Amino acid sequence: MTAPMEIARRVADAVLYEGYLLYPYRASAAKNRMRWQFGVLVPPGFDTTCEHSSSVTECLLERADDAEVRLRLRFLHVRTRLVERAEDGGHRPVAELTVETAGGVPGGVPSPETAGETDPGTAGAGAPGGVTTYLSFEEATERETEVAFPVAELLDGERAADVRLPGDRSVEAITGPSGLARGRVVREHLPLHAVVRARAERVAGPYDLVRLRVRVENVTGWDDPDATREQALRRSLISAHLIIGVTGGAFVSLLDPPEWARPAAETCRNERTWPVLVGEPGHRDVLLSSPIILYDYPDTAPESPGDMFDATEIDEMLHLRTLTLTEEERRQARATDPRAARLLDMVATLPPELAERLHGAIRHLETPARGDTAPRWGSAAGPGAAPEEGASPAGSRAEPPPDPAPGTANPGAAPWDGPGDAFWSDLAAGPGSSPETDAVSVAGVEVARGSRVRLAPGRRRADAHDMFLAGRTARVEAVLTDLDGARHLAVTLDDDPGADLHRSHGRFLYFAPDEIEPLDAPGPAGGPGAGTGAGDAADAPERRDAP
Repeated sequence: MTAPMEIARRVADAVLYEGYLLYPYRASAAKNRMRWQFGVLVPPGFDTTCEHSSSVTECLLERADDAEVRLRLRFLHVRTRLVERAEDGGHRPVAELTVETAGGVPGGVPSPETAGETDPGTAGAGAPGGVTTYLSFEEATERETEVAFPVAELLDGERAADVRLPGDRSVEAITGPSGLARGRVVREHLPLHAVVRARAERVAGPYDLVRLRVRVENVTGWDDPDATREQALRRSLISAHLIIGVTGGAFVSLLDPPEWARPAAETCRNERTWPVLVGEPGHRDVLLSSPIILYDYPDTAPESPGDMFDATEIDEMLHLRTLTLTEEERRQARATDPRAARLLDMVATLPPELAERLHGAIRHLETPARGDTAPRWGSAAGPGAAPEEGASPAGSRAEPPPDPAPGTANPGAAPWDGPGDAFWSDLAAGPGSSPETDAVSVAGVEVARGSRVRLAPGRRRADAHDMFLAGRTARVEAVLTDLDGARHLAVTLDDDPGADLHRSHGRFLYFAPDEIEPLDAPGPAGGPGAGTGAGDAADAPERRDAP
């Protein structure tokens, strides 16, 4: 497997099992009774929940005349695990069955059909005192299929590949210490039928681009109008996603396309998928079409000790919380799913040096872009540094700058009722920065506190919330300068009924200067509203997270 595909596989595995089982990893937890939320493609005849039966991925290829694309479809296939109690010569389904065993074998007895799998499973969880608990629950099996097509063929017309999965059923006997039958565990997959359709078309223009379109459809037959979602999920593709590789060509980023490709990228329509480049940064031969919004070149943290099924959560927090589970809670989690049992073992045996790595990491260091290296407010001067004229002696705490002169703030700004200097002092780059009075020039307009702007986010990066904010108007609460010299505008929405509350607590939305459009009329240079340290939006560095 190539390095880009190996990285893609790691990220795809995190996507595949995102939300599979959430802390506290027990079947009885409310969050684990409503599962399978991402990448669900239901049978086309099931419309009770308005979920969809297909997804569409569109992406761009360049230099693709002699290229070949490989489409790898991956998803989970729900397998029911039904525990049945032996009664009156037959069996009756139950939610839970507790059986005395000779010594209480942890993990129960693996079923024959899973004994050789990478992910063996069993319904039982042993406990001290010779007791094993079996729970009815839903497991899942990884499914994967790969097809390859020359781009030249896809330009000639659509190609399709069938994905057919037959159903299967297995039975695992549950016996007591004397060998007497106490019940059984019945596992079952229902048949599943999907189709992968691919075609390509040339994009008009001088750049020799090809638009690739891949449609994944669940075409399983369905004729039960009264069925529940749980029943439909047994014939659904879960966490469905595509890994698309290309040889002899290159993908074009849809999140950050080069300017010459931006018009073509904006015409790509993706339905229930989010295609991003994966692999080593700069390489463009592998693309992941994910049901979860990601950025280009995502990767899993090397400090992460294993899968906790919640890749967007903090591993350290999950690790510490899992350690606090009681013995009874651990017993229930082990009985819920074999993957939960392995997670508990991983957490319990994690060496201290690996647990310490979960606390955080510095990925890289950068030299601040600003030439001004004056200490931040309240910080001490560096060792051996000669104090500037009028500065505090070396080793003493620097004093905050004096209050700005009257009249330098935006005349339209209301009296300041925000969190105050104690809050802003940690955000200012150093003496001379004043979030209350600083301004930045955008399209010839000085934007400062009190300015009204229209939001135009998303020009620098993908943000899931941008679609809800684009076009809305807002009031600038402060112009911030971070330690790298980047400008950020803190704003509150005009139509937000809780704006006053956000303002009093310093809870703002943050945008780069080129992600807003001024609504105030341009004023003369140096006029009202032109505070200290004004910059130009054209020089604004990439938008950062909120300071």
